[in-house]
Amino acid sequence: MNEQIPKELTPEEIKSKQEKEENERCEQFMKDHPELFAVPDKLRECGPEIAEFEALVASFESAHSLEALHEIVELTVEQALAHPVRQPAKEALDPIVKKLNALKNETDISDEKYAELKAKYRRLSQAVGMLNGNKLDHTR
Repeated sequence: MNEQIPKELTPEEIKSKQEKEENERCEQFMKDHPELFAVPDKLRECGPEIAEFEALVASFESAHSLEALHEIVELTVEQALAHPVRQPAKEALDPIVKKLNALKNETDISDEKYAELKAKYRRLSQAVGMLNGNKLDHTR
């Protein structure tokens, strides 16, 4: 009889075999789920849009007093919808947050720069406040 006795694999061979199996599993996963690995076409350069964002923030700050907004604390929903100071400021936040989201999702902005711009938006958003019951919460 000429039977071969299975030889034991060396630690290097075991590791190599495990790596090969892992690579095969990863490749199959990527084939099965291509949407998870799709690279966006091309992200825009963020510089011009950062300038637009900064201009929107500056315009907001010149048109709306953050101090006056912070002084508003008690409002009903009906009062909030018609408030002569808060409502225009709330509406002015929309293009700012849209630009912030576009910067994050459609440009090559760094995480650090995005965090810096988000902090600027958050400062304005907190001044406008969030209605909670009949009180404006300026901390969220």
